[in-house]
Amino acid sequence: MIEKPPQPGFDLDAMLSWALLIGLSLWGGVASFMRKLKDGHVRVFNITELIGELVISGFTGIVVANLCDSIPCPTPLKYALVGIAAHMGSRALFKLESMVNQKFNLPADAPAQPEEKN
Repeated sequence: MIEKPPQPGFDLDAMLSWALLIGLSLWGGVASFMRKLKDGHVRVFNITELIGELVISGFTGIVVANLCDSIPCPTPLKYALVGIAAHMGSRALFKLESMVNQKFNLPADAPAQPEEKN
């Protein structure tokens, strides 16, 4: 039997999967904002902080989803890792950066030394 090549066009399953992943990522951002709100780090009506959390968590979730797609990763594990990374937000990005630095023997960014004045 001859297999047909994949047809270009609208793939509803892929679209729903990515919509779920993005929704899960944004939910992680809301959870992170609520945690900060409970701890007293942000005010209730701080919209810019909420938008910042949503953007960072959405980006982090998409990065982790693509990393999971690049390796043989079971779907439930992929969704769990996306949710955890989205809730971690920028902390997850710093962890990913340190893993890449370690994997490729890159130097970690050291703080700049202040210049001496004469």
